[in-house]
Amino acid sequence: MRSTILSAVGFARAKPGKAAELAALLVTLAERSRGEEGCLQSWIHQDLADADQFVFYEMWASEEDLTRHLAQPYMQEFLAARMDYLAQDLEVRKLGPAGPAPEPAEPAAMNQKYLDAYNERDVDAIMAVYAPGASAVWEPGKAVSGAAHREAVVEFLKKDPRLSAEVRESYVAGDTAALVVDWSIEVPGAPEMTGRGRGLDVLRKNAGGEWRYVITNPFGSL
Repeated sequence: MRSTILSAVGFARAKPGKAAELAALLVTLAERSRGEEGCLQSWIHQDLADADQFVFYEMWASEEDLTRHLAQPYMQEFLAARMDYLAQDLEVRKLGPAGPAPEPAEPAAMNQKYLDAYNERDVDAIMAVYAPGASAVWEPGKAVSGAAHREAVVEFLKKDPRLSAEVRESYVAGDTAALVVDWSIEVPGAPEMTGRGRGLDVLRKNAGGEWRYVITNPFGSL
């Protein structure tokens, strides 16, 4: 059975002097997109040799999800005003899988994906392992999500933490999974943040069959 996943690749060229403004706008749009139902990925890239050239890449669970996304008021507002920022109109291509979708990884494999992103200091990759609306517990009893979660990650990475984690137990029930994770962290110059523990993470399988974190709680010891 062929996958219903639909990708959209687009090219946006900024007017002279508008690159920084366009970059900020596109990044904001991508962050809002990732919070929508059916959005599997949304990325903004800037050409390293040509700062006025941007490329965006989105992946949606179905064409219906993409159509609903484009009808959102914030997208309609952007599309109506886009030529205020663009030197030429958007070029967008829709793409579909050329063959069957690969089998999704087991939930426990997300632990390594999270570690790789964290230790590479890749904020976008860190946020991509989370489902839209997911929560992360940064202090016992206190969770953050959305923009506040991203800001917390950015600030914490400035401390150059070293994180390791190993899945101790994994439980799956339908499209929901729970991982019991033993972790340790070292934060140079901050002994109060250095330590180890056992956490509880909850994941959910999205419309594309991929596992994403909906709750990460390093203080959720069992």
